[in-house]
Amino acid sequence: MTDLIPFEDFGGTGPILHFAHPNAYPPACFTPMLEPLTAGYHVLATHHRPLWPGHDPEEFENWQVIADDLQRFLIQQGTQQIIGAGHSLGAVATMKAAYQKPELFSKIVLIEPVFFAPQILELLAANPAAAENSPLVQKARKRRVTWPDRQTAFEHYRAKPVFERWPDEALWSYVDEGFVETADGDLTLVFSRDWEAKIYASLPLHVWEELPQVGQPTLAIRGAESDTLTQEAWQLWQDLQPQATFVEIAGAGHMVPMERTAAVVKAIKDFLG
Repeated sequence: MTDLIPFEDFGGTGPILHFAHPNAYPPACFTPMLEPLTAGYHVLATHHRPLWPGHDPEEFENWQVIADDLQRFLIQQGTQQIIGAGHSLGAVATMKAAYQKPELFSKIVLIEPVFFAPQILELLAANPAAAENSPLVQKARKRRVTWPDRQTAFEHYRAKPVFERWPDEALWSYVDEGFVETADGDLTLVFSRDWEAKIYASLPLHVWEELPQVGQPTLAIRGAESDTLTQEAWQLWQDLQPQATFVEIAGAGHMVPMERTAAVVKAIKDFLG
């Protein structure tokens, strides 16, 4: 595949900082977190395959594909020794790319990567159908995809407990950037629910073997109330990569970049110096 990978250019001057977005959220949703970083860095963010026109989720094999795309993007751009940052799916892809092509990255920032505890990964490896039938996948498949207008969508999400820690700015960023107008004048998801479900059904299984081989200076960020990066997994990460910098942010869960944006930005700036 030789086509150029699409990306967002948030601007800024200084070293290149690439942000790899999570499942279900286009990179522009993270503008409140990324814009402050443009004061010292040139911030770029690729679009993962679910945002490419004409790509079928049934062709998606596993999360390594996202890591391969990230490597290919950086090679296309002719860049090396960039700062690689990512959240959730994007953090896993960044870790894998940094391990496989270390010359491309000088430092990495991993925000709430999907590092499930080893016993969970062993169960998923032995029974792939378990991931297919997980609550995450089932919820994604049933996700509402159209809205009459942005205000209605905002008010709906504002009332949901899962978004209760999101400030209005972050929620509006999702509503503004996560939906696009249809020919009928309605709004529909930019990131299709079929793609979201497919990605959740193909969770990464070998992260604990790869993580100790990452040689770049690493910042690890966890939301203290995360239901994804558990305390058990957080401790194992510290055992396997003791040279990394570990920051736990209070009052936040897996969506810590949205829930505690300023704290995440500060942690990144402190780490990068």
